[in-house]
Amino acid sequence: MGAAGNSLFSDWSTPIMSARIRAVVFLLVRLVFVINSVQGVVVNAQDPTVTLRQGTLKGIKLYTADARMSVIAYLGIPYATPPTGTLRFAPPQRHAGWDRVFFAGSFGPACPQPYEPLVPSVASVSQQDENCLFLNIWTPEISLNYRNTPVVVFLEGEGFVSGTPSRFPAQDLAAEGLVVVSVNYRMNVFGFFSLEDSEARGNLGLLDQYLALLWVRENIAYFGGDIKSITLMGHSAGAASAVYHMVSPKTAGLFHKVIIMSGSAISPWMKTRSVSQASRSIARSLGCLSINETRPILKCMRDKSTSELMRAFETQYRDGNWTDLVLPVVDTYLPDIEQYLPRDPIKAIEDGMYHRVPILTGVTSHEGAISIARWSDLIAQGFTNLRHLFVNAIIPSVMHMYGFASGMSSVPEIRTLLEWQYVDNIPSGDAHALLSKILDFFTDSQYRAPYELQLQLLTKHNTEQVGSTYAYQFEQTSPDLYSKMVNITGMFQGCGHGQELIYLFGPALMQQVTGRRFTPNEDRLSVIVRRLWAEFMRLGHPTANSYGYGVPWKRYVPEQVNYVVIKSDPNLPPQQPVLRIPSTSEVNDVAARYRISLWNELLPKMHNLSVILEQINMLNQIRTEMQLAEQPYRSVMFTLIGFVFLLLILLVICVILLKRKSEVRERDLF
Repeated sequence: MGAAGNSLFSDWSTPIMSARIRAVVFLLVRLVFVINSVQGVVVNAQDPTVTLRQGTLKGIKLYTADARMSVIAYLGIPYATPPTGTLRFAPPQRHAGWDRVFFAGSFGPACPQPYEPLVPSVASVSQQDENCLFLNIWTPEISLNYRNTPVVVFLEGEGFVSGTPSRFPAQDLAAEGLVVVSVNYRMNVFGFFSLEDSEARGNLGLLDQYLALLWVRENIAYFGGDIKSITLMGHSAGAASAVYHMVSPKTAGLFHKVIIMSGSAISPWMKTRSVSQASRSIARSLGCLSINETRPILKCMRDKSTSELMRAFETQYRDGNWTDLVLPVVDTYLPDIEQYLPRDPIKAIEDGMYHRVPILTGVTSHEGAISIARWSDLIAQGFTNLRHLFVNAIIPSVMHMYGFASGMSSVPEIRTLLEWQYVDNIPSGDAHALLSKILDFFTDSQYRAPYELQLQLLTKHNTEQVGSTYAYQFEQTSPDLYSKMVNITGMFQGCGHGQELIYLFGPALMQQVTGRRFTPNEDRLSVIVRRLWAEFMRLGHPTANSYGYGVPWKRYVPEQVNYVVIKSDPNLPPQQPVLRIPSTSEVNDVAARYRISLWNELLPKMHNLSVILEQINMLNQIRTEMQLAEQPYRSVMFTLIGFVFLLLILLVICVILLKRKSEVRERDLF
């Protein structure tokens, strides 16, 4: 953990300036800030610099696509000491600062990660480095003179394996009157390697995010941000991260609203059988497990190159066994003061043990597209091979994720039920229909069912008094964030994983992903989405109806299933609302509701019943074995009893004979 003064959980207000000159400059700057505290900090528009405790930053001026507002961006700001050398596999340490003006005009490198075609902005190792703990800030130029602009901290990532915030230019979102912060954090083996002890503690990626939140609380006012209005927004693995921070006792007061997009702490891809076992497997493949002690293991792994560690992780990751990966872990093996996740997140949510803040959460209509893309090569081989892949590989793999272990008596029945639901009714040879069912299978199992379950748990405790929950489903069909993954067959259109982000981050992201501008209809939807999200960040609720976008966006009530559908139809007039409550027929659609209850209720009950039956069978087997084991002893016992009984009879006979003989003698004597 390092020296006490540098501990992640030590007082963040501890001074970090050591150089005499920097200390003098810091005091002078603080004096200027105090003098200008009422009017704000005046920043020269031609020289957008801010001075923090760590040093002075110089940003760059950007303009939105419509040139309606100028935004100052500060990119690649180091918030932690480079996690290299002895700090590899260690909690992040606060950055000591810099002496010269730091030009924050470009993104920092991505953290090491496998090459992932679904994350096109991270295409080569040359764009990656272990020195990657940077954050990025976009703020409206006008906000630099004040300290009352709402703040949003954005976390992204795919499965805690890959991702980088440089994929998401945020000037269009900031132009809605927000200070936007995006965070780079360690992933995969670098962020979640854990032997579940104090030396290799794990959860380093979450601790990176936590340190960034502390950094934001200390510094964001200098960028015009309001430290009393911070929204934590996560997508995919970033959404799961947001939930983890909600249940961590360390984060109290660090954020005031949460947006959870297309991700859940309940998702099956978030479950692993044993993080320490997965970590030991990586160490073993590197030849670092010869001594079963943590310090020698860590020393060996710190001596390995970045590429060696990444190859070892990739071997595990590409194996396809996603229940044996390094992921966040409940860290009760640490001293109380050091624990970040002292309770299982699902159990914590069930019990209401989380920070009660307003929540905005939702999914897209075809989230499973990202999972289909991982099988794209095999999917292209035609109906027969595709069906074989689905039945013999995909379904068993997802069952394994859900903990339906082989050998349990319920497994054949669960598999048969899933095949009946997703396979059996497909006409032979119809590859398009089969692909649509596979898409439903991934959407239901990986995203929609976990999302629905988490939503039910959150609304159980989140009331109007302590923070309402607002739910949506994004259904806009257009080019998506992951190289048009939905259109693998060329026959299907949908709204895939990450598609809402294009509309949230606006024209700059659309141009970056697709190479084209929004159509007028798409641009209108993007404006609406950005405005609704910004309203939630300001007020804690999206005031949809006040803008004439459609229905009022009310807090979610499970019994009413009153989530909002977000979609704009290009065939309708511009004044057509883009928000609507699903019709009664849609909400009560038997097939859709059944598929969700299948995953959240029926299959777990079948599995639990199987576990109980297995336990009963095991007890019966033990009893039978005990009875069989007792059989020889019972035979001996009965033999002995019979022998004793025979002896007693002989004894009685002898007594009788002796008595008669005695009587004869007495008679003869007299």
